Amino acid sequence: TKDTAMPALTDHDIRIRIRTATPEDGDTLVEMISLVDLHLRPEDVPGALEPMRHALTDSDDGPLSHRRNHLLIAETSEGMPVGAITCGPAMWMSDRRRVPAITHRRLVSRVSTVHGLAVIPSHRNQGIARALLHRAEEAFRNAGYAALTLRHDRHLTQFYGRLGYTSHNRLSLIGPTGDLFSITDRGWKNAFKLLSPAASVTTVQGMPTITGVLSD
Repeated sequence: TKDTAMPALTDHDIRIRIRTATPEDGDTLVEMISLVDLHLRPEDVPGALEPMRHALTDSDDGPLSHRRNHLLIAETSEGMPVGAITCGPAMWMSDRRRVPAITHRRLVSRVSTVHGLAVIPSHRNQGIARALLHRAEEAFRNAGYAALTLRHDRHLTQFYGRLGYTSHNRLSLIGPTGDLFSITDRGWKNAFKLLSPAASVTTVQGMPTITGVLSD
């Protein structure tokens, strides 16, 4: 099932349910993900999150909730939303100057990214973010993805490191013909976690580099 509960996370026995986001959750998702410092001007945040609203209109009977996107809400037993995670193809994959169409089609079925992971202040440090991320990883692993990527503020390097993510200033990936994709985001660190034994990590130009993600 896509709606599941997890054990109590606090001394007050607050039970958290993680469920698939629905089209009616558009405002909730925007409110949650807006808690993350997106390094944008406040007036630019709604436009940046509009693709997430659009993704909510898609549905899928497969392991991902909304076709190539996976959108989850964490809520209390009373139905109060306390956290959210939004995942989907990275924007750089759609850059035809960088990624040929045939490579794009394979990449979006093997590599995805966490666009936003947020928990409201009153419920932080209770394992909710870890649970949301774990649930997303599980869904992408079941869907045949080889790696999940994300970008984060520098002070979160240890947090994601404890969860199995490798962080660097650049995201580096070797394509099927040996071409190197190197992505950087000013002000962010990039991180990745392998989800398949077909993928591995090598070092290229001093960077931890994902390889084998497009292997059959």
